[in-house]
Amino acid sequence: MTEAPHPYEDEIELMEIFMVIWKWKYIIMSGTLFCALAAAIISFNMAKIYCVDMVLQPGILSVGEAGKNVYIDSANNIKALIEAGTFNGDILRSLNNADSDNAPTNLNFKVTIPKSSDIIKIEYETANIKQGITIEDHLNKLLMGRYGKLVQHFQNEYKIKSDLKKSEISKLKAVKQSTARNIKDIEKRIDGLISKIELVRNNTNHLIKEQNDFVSKNTDKSNILPALLYSNTIQQNLGLANTYKNEINGYELKREEEIQKLKESEDEIKEILDEIKNLEFKKDNIQNIQVFQPPTAEPDPVRPKKKLIVMLATVAGLFLMLFLSFFLEYISRYKTRRYAHGLVSNREI
Repeated sequence: MTEAPHPYEDEIELMEIFMVIWKWKYIIMSGTLFCALAAAIISFNMAKIYCVDMVLQPGILSVGEAGKNVYIDSANNIKALIEAGTFNGDILRSLNNADSDNAPTNLNFKVTIPKSSDIIKIEYETANIKQGITIEDHLNKLLMGRYGKLVQHFQNEYKIKSDLKKSEISKLKAVKQSTARNIKDIEKRIDGLISKIELVRNNTNHLIKEQNDFVSKNTDKSNILPALLYSNTIQQNLGLANTYKNEINGYELKREEEIQKLKESEDEIKEILDEIKNLEFKKDNIQNIQVFQPPTAEPDPVRPKKKLIVMLATVAGLFLMLFLSFFLEYISRYKTRRYAHGLVSNREI
């Protein structure tokens, strides 16, 4: 007659767990230690991977309102170009042409844009620091070559605009010189007319004096004709003087017009010179890709993370050994129960 199993036989008590662990402690410790040592040996034999990073800023086209930069291309577009592998083929060809040892077959750049900024951080992981720096240098040159064409294009546009403004200044200077000559000619004519008026005035005064002397000496009515001749001549002189004065007034109006035209030309030249200065400033301030930080390797490798690998292997080994110890304990108890119930023959034992 078989003994009825204890109602709580399948329950695992906490003390039994500790007893199992204590019983198989050497296997647990040795297995865990083996995993840790194996992980340490593997991690120390793994190739060291270093991170080479470079920080760039997009080329500046102009300075907009509130001093905000207007870029030739956005940081996001440049990031997309790099991540799409646009420049990878050229970089790999340059490495192969240089007979670089262990040249990579593929390039994986990690590109990030810090929040609320326009700078681009480019990271490349490699076991060969010198090669990694060379790769990022090539990338920088390719970016500068690509956007250098745009920089040259915009600079040429500003130069063309500046040259057109300079040609306008040349025309205005010619107009200014012509106007200045006109003013001098008008002033000469005015001076000539003033001289003529002075001559007419002197002649008129002389005739008036002669007329007065003639009238005072000759009171005979038969001499009235000469007196009338004197009067007519004097009137003609006065009319001629008035004509000259009217001409002077006309020339003075023309001179004022020419002076105003000269002032307008000078103001326009000054305004265009300011525009040229602004265009030159914009042309000189167009910039290609700016390198904030050249390719630089971190002093410590980013992989393998030896401490982390050993720690994870130790934890994994511990759990594996615990599982193994409970499995061995289960097999041991299973055989013991079979032997106790006569289910195991002497031959099997």
